[in-house]
Amino acid sequence: MSLFVVAVSIALLTVPALAARSSMGPTARVRTACLSAVGGMGLLGFGTLLSASPLLLWWHDEGEMSGLGLRHLSPGGPLAWAASALICGLGLSWIIGVANRSVTARRRASLPVWAAVSILYDDGACGEVRVAPSLEPVAFAVPGKDRHVVISEAVTQLPDPERRAVLAHEGAHLRLRHHRHLLVLATYERVWGWAPGVSAVVHAHRRSIEQWADADATHVPHVDRQALLQARVRLGSCNAIPAKEPEAAHGEFEDDSSPRDLAATTVFVAGLLVAGAYTATHTVGDLTAAIAAIH
Repeated sequence: MSLFVVAVSIALLTVPALAARSSMGPTARVRTACLSAVGGMGLLGFGTLLSASPLLLWWHDEGEMSGLGLRHLSPGGPLAWAASALICGLGLSWIIGVANRSVTARRRASLPVWAAVSILYDDGACGEVRVAPSLEPVAFAVPGKDRHVVISEAVTQLPDPERRAVLAHEGAHLRLRHHRHLLVLATYERVWGWAPGVSAVVHAHRRSIEQWADADATHVPHVDRQALLQARVRLGSCNAIPAKEPEAAHGEFEDDSSPRDLAATTVFVAGLLVAGAYTATHTVGDLTAAIAAIH
């Protein structure tokens, strides 16, 4: 049973790579990748934990597995079960580490009110905007309870349409809660970064998040595609909005999701999740019955 759960989780973990190369729009690509990554990592953790569970029962039975009938849950002996427990512990520690680093980075990126040169309010784009005392082109969103957008004085010197486009882009990151998607991608890369091509897949989805924010920003009044493109060119060194030539960026603000591709991917991911949930449910039932029989 545990091997089947692990197989389903691995199948789910391949979906982000398929989504990155699909013809779906940026919104569908990111959501599909994050959903499958969360489901895959969750099932993989459950599968490895399930593989390690007979170890406790083996200790309880003083090294004898006869009569317990748990080998169908997790093949192998004590060494295999111990290895599964080690893998599960390492994976959990990596995920906790990524979450802690994310919270720390968010705290460091936050600009206190007292440190801001000025505070702007743009209800139509992003709400509170804090201006940092820097001539370097900087613009980024800080999520959380005290969510706000930080820009430098260099950004305030842009023409009004371009400045509003920058604020709308960063406001889209806050409205759409892109920090959650980025956390999932960071965890996915941390756990599977050793596999060939994973870093490229994560980079592609991070770029799709930027395209998603661009597409959402164009829905803000008085913000158009041309202003976003011009802001990209002017703020070439700004990490939040990478510079691109207008010709190369043409059409990237359109969410060109194919309904057929999105439906097929959704059915595939849902099918894997249902299969994993079915297996997990029956496996938990078998394991619970075995533990109850011991006592």
